[in-house]
Amino acid sequence: MQTSRREFLRWAALTPCVMAPAGAQSGLRAVQVDAAEATGTIRDFQHVNVGPAHSRAGVADVVEQYRDLRVSSVRTHDFYGPTDIDAYRPGEPWAQIIFPHWEADPEREDSYNFGPSDRLIKAIVECGAGVYFRIGRSWNAVAAPPADFEKFAHICRHVVMHYNGGWAGGHRYGIRYWEFWNEPDGRFWSGSPGQFWELYEKTARALKSHDPELMVGACGLAGSTRPGPYREGLIRYCAERNVPLDFYSWHHYARRTYDPYELAGIAREIRRLLDASGFEKAENHLTEWNIDPGVTLTPELRGLQDSMLNGAFTASALIYLQDAPVQMAHYYRGDAAHPMGLFFNNGRYKKKAYAYKALGMMLATPERVAAWGGDSIGFAVLAGRAPDGGSVQVLISNYEIRPPSPGPEPPRYEDNSGYALTVRNLPWGDAPYKVERRRVTETDDFTLTEQGERSGPLELVEELPAPGFELIVLRPSG
Repeated sequence: MQTSRREFLRWAALTPCVMAPAGAQSGLRAVQVDAAEATGTIRDFQHVNVGPAHSRAGVADVVEQYRDLRVSSVRTHDFYGPTDIDAYRPGEPWAQIIFPHWEADPEREDSYNFGPSDRLIKAIVECGAGVYFRIGRSWNAVAAPPADFEKFAHICRHVVMHYNGGWAGGHRYGIRYWEFWNEPDGRFWSGSPGQFWELYEKTARALKSHDPELMVGACGLAGSTRPGPYREGLIRYCAERNVPLDFYSWHHYARRTYDPYELAGIAREIRRLLDASGFEKAENHLTEWNIDPGVTLTPELRGLQDSMLNGAFTASALIYLQDAPVQMAHYYRGDAAHPMGLFFNNGRYKKKAYAYKALGMMLATPERVAAWGGDSIGFAVLAGRAPDGGSVQVLISNYEIRPPSPGPEPPRYEDNSGYALTVRNLPWGDAPYKVERRRVTETDDFTLTEQGERSGPLELVEELPAPGFELIVLRPSG
């Protein structure tokens, strides 16, 4: 439950028992948690692009790290060969793609090269995550449409048969989500919008005719904030022709202000478009998100990916997504092979990886409880309790939205130097309990900063300057 500062202050004025703890200093945000007031369920957004294993030699395997972060869904995009249907660069066929020779017969098992893809998908499954299969091509492949749309759809159907039905020495993974293409409004498609709509229709119908229970959708839109043929146009085309559209997918990279709440606003707009076109049951998927993706352009942008600023941005965004009308949200990226990944090349955690670790731990207390004091401009709060009442957790992220340049500054929140937290109505009543605090700042890497015992309502007054976030875990003693 997120409330505005004005709403919280009005509520606090009417409810004396939630005033800030004694000794709270000016400049500290008053945060109140009622562990007895259930407000819903903490949602799982432990979703990333690219699996724990990679197609390139020398890249750290991060299977154990994915398990530690409780990664639950992996989008198979930008493996640069594996899981790509027909990707290639001019004059340079990609040896690891699934269908390497376009002239081959799609009915024949030996026309397919599943080995490289099998290895990487197996690593996803073995780390405990689900596979979110992106149909199409990786970055920097030729953007021309396939030469034969019917054949392409037929090939995709056989890919489903391989991974879900055991065809061609395959598997029975039960992969549910099949996303068609990636950023057709960017560098991944050089055909017309009409050609794209047609290819999607043929592919979607081919997959659904094979297995109606599959979730098939499109299109990994790059310009998610802009109306156009791959947003309104594609949705309208599907509505008019009754084309299956089980989900619509889009991307967003926060630029200029690096505002984590933008994701929630775009999600509401996409939801409105789907509902207005009769797709009320279609899911809303954010399949790539991060801050500015131009990491290869300047040292500043490369540094931002590894920074504490991005760590707090990621933590606040994951909390804001709890109240956004999205079902999936895949971070770009999860691996250790790319500057935008969650890990350094040797597998060491970046600050933003600890945001995923904290949110993964919050899933152990899935019953969301009332929390006041957060806002939509950087300071985010999430609280939950375990179903058996055995623990309560509170996650606080203090992120300062940077001003655009050029342009007017965005609204700045007040009281941003830390928090004055009260947690009342603990499940174990007045019995003693243990308190554990873990902090991520410029100098802390999920550092255990407190491990003590208390009783009664929890009152904590702590400095936590932006950017930083902290996980507070409460468990009964004994």
